[in-house]
Amino acid sequence: MKSVKTKRKISFRELWSNVDFSKPASWGVIGSNLAVIVFAVIDNLSATEVMWIYWIQSVIIGIFNFLRILMLKNFSVDGMKINEKEVLPTKATKVTTAIFFLFHYGFFHIVYAVFLGTFPIILSEEKTSAGGFYLFFTALVFLVNYGVEFYKEQTTLTDEIPNLGTVMFIPYFRIIPMHLTIILGGFLAASGSFFKTDTSLFVIILLMGIKTFVDLITHSVDVYSGLPTVQRV
Repeated sequence: MKSVKTKRKISFRELWSNVDFSKPASWGVIGSNLAVIVFAVIDNLSATEVMWIYWIQSVIIGIFNFLRILMLKNFSVDGMKINEKEVLPTKATKVTTAIFFLFHYGFFHIVYAVFLGTFPIILSEEKTSAGGFYLFFTALVFLVNYGVEFYKEQTTLTDEIPNLGTVMFIPYFRIIPMHLTIILGGFLAASGSFFKTDTSLFVIILLMGIKTFVDLITHSVDVYSGLPTVQRV
């Protein structure tokens, strides 16, 4: 598999500095994520069920992003490298990037699906009657909303040229909440088992807290500029 890289690096601090709390969209992100916690408490959803909802949304985003890359007509490749070589904004570059993204992003989600399959055992959870409904309903709503947004994007004429590396990179932010929640959730579960405490709600709050942080960052990313790879600070 060919490797796709970008040259410049920035930190999460730099990305966070671009978040604009004066925009209604930012507060909409915060409000919607708080609503998930409220509904999880009201309907007694488990942490695993909430994470499966998030996983399915991430897969839907990945599929549409794969199509978005393939359907790019004009794009820039500032800062991009494939196999350590500078690339040109050609159809071959676009297709190579799309295929790399599909397999790489998809591999992460296959691994996380395996972990999520064991999460109910780790957290000693039981399935709820509302879990399946929420899983199907939220996936359907998200698919329709994202599909409409994608259609509008494809049928709207613009003179701005997106950066190919940025378009490919943005969905990877979705991996961060799942990755940290699975790791930290394991520690919470171990602590809960030791103290005989139900830690499911704490894991949900952890997931939604990290997700809110990531959502605010992704909403502030400009796809028309060259987004670098991200390093922690």
